[in-house]
Amino acid sequence: IRDSGASRGLGDVYKRQDAYFFYRANWSPRPTVYITSRRFAERTEKTVPVKVYSNGSVVKLSVNGKPVGSVKPDDLKRAVWPEVTLKPGVNTITATASIGGKTYTDSCKWTLNPAGGDGKKDSERYQDPSLKKYK
Repeated sequence: IRDSGASRGLGDVYKRQDAYFFYRANWSPRPTVYITSRRFAERTEKTVPVKVYSNGSVVKLSVNGKPVGSVKPDDLKRAVWPEVTLKPGVNTITATASIGGKTYTDSCKWTLNPAGGDGKKDSERYQDPSLKKYK
């Protein structure tokens, strides 16, 4: 584990970062199922993409216990659901894959606050205000 001050490595002192699990899914024989962007737990958009790194052949996703669907990871071991709907409040995101005859699961909680505190969607909050919107 590397700690280089302000800019941390693949596995910082507190938690391993998304990149660590990307490389693990691609380069290690260890079974891997990992939901990315889990640290971004406060959401303001009802429909969000969900990405999972996994070296399983098929990954199943559910939100609050309801199945969303199954996806076969691409060549870079990424399974992506581009439009997953969250409900207001706390949402439990769960990814499951069968690897070597065993079932592996990862889950995290994302909280949907549609107002976002300032009424802006995530995609608007981080844009340069000097840029004009396309018509």
